[in-house]
Amino acid sequence: MNSTSSTLSTPPPSSSKVSPKTAVKDCVAGACAGAIAKTAVAPIERVKLLMQLQFSIDRSPRCMKECVPPRTSAWAVMKRVYQEEGILSFWRGNTPNVMTQAGTAAMNFLLMDWYKIAITPLLHWSLSLPSDRSEEKRKKRRALISSFLSGGLAGGTVLTALYPLVFARTRLAMDVGNNTIDAPRKYPAGMRDVYRTIWHADGWRGFYQGYGIALAGVVVYRALHLGGYDAVKTEILHRRGVRVKSDNFSIDRSRSDLTMMERFLAAQIVSITAGTACYPIDSIRRRLMMQAGLRSEERLYKNSFDCFRKVLKSEGTRGFYLGIGPNLIRSFGAAVLLVSYDAFKVML
Repeated sequence: MNSTSSTLSTPPPSSSKVSPKTAVKDCVAGACAGAIAKTAVAPIERVKLLMQLQFSIDRSPRCMKECVPPRTSAWAVMKRVYQEEGILSFWRGNTPNVMTQAGTAAMNFLLMDWYKIAITPLLHWSLSLPSDRSEEKRKKRRALISSFLSGGLAGGTVLTALYPLVFARTRLAMDVGNNTIDAPRKYPAGMRDVYRTIWHADGWRGFYQGYGIALAGVVVYRALHLGGYDAVKTEILHRRGVRVKSDNFSIDRSRSDLTMMERFLAAQIVSITAGTACYPIDSIRRRLMMQAGLRSEERLYKNSFDCFRKVLKSEGTRGFYLGIGPNLIRSFGAAVLLVSYDAFKVML
């Protein structure tokens, strides 16, 4: 073992710990970025949900008449929602959406940094193992591993606490009608009605329909989304000659300035890639969400595996990607989220 490896195998200095001031700064920046990004793309997201769940919604006569007809285009859905429900209906369910995304963004970005610090000793130890790669290549590789692993762990940690809000957002987005006698809404009082109805029917378990597949999906998505964004920035800076610091496998912040365009392009690439890769998982979990409150004999799917099998059999691969068009446009908001977080962090 050479002297460099011995030095790198020791734990990082205490200065690498996240200070309370930095933690609050990260939370506020993440929350502000999440609220702004989700509100901006809320209309697109509702159209995406109406298209994505068109085959798993309530099959009552009223809903069969009012909900999205099969294979409807995004433009047709937007036009119909505007004509029948009004302009403000595009933001239906945005309150739990903002609460979810603000909390998720704040906690994910904060926890991602904490997880990076937590796994740093293990990465330092791995550098002491024999390898044919150069020291710089090994540090770069571990920086990428740190980004993806911490991003996935952060996403998985946050999911359980905020899943009922995600559930409420989905049910409200699918609550068609304009609250009139001819077109009544199922949840006219919003989140309160959703929680009361599901609680009386299924108890607390109803709020966690699709949780299992969602947990797997969020770990993968956050690893690709948060970890991928960090990894792309690291790669850009590495090609500029900025080296990875040996204490916590991060880029030297004093030399890591990226232009706003570079940040946005990196975020856009990562958002589209992560969103497309994880879209089938999102489709399955939301279909399971829509079953909450129904009797067992009325439910289309027994579990996530049964849902996957039936969708593939009856709708084909396309069934997993309903609404993918609006979702790709919505990825603009995800890119704005990542870039806004960096911007707010500098402002604070």
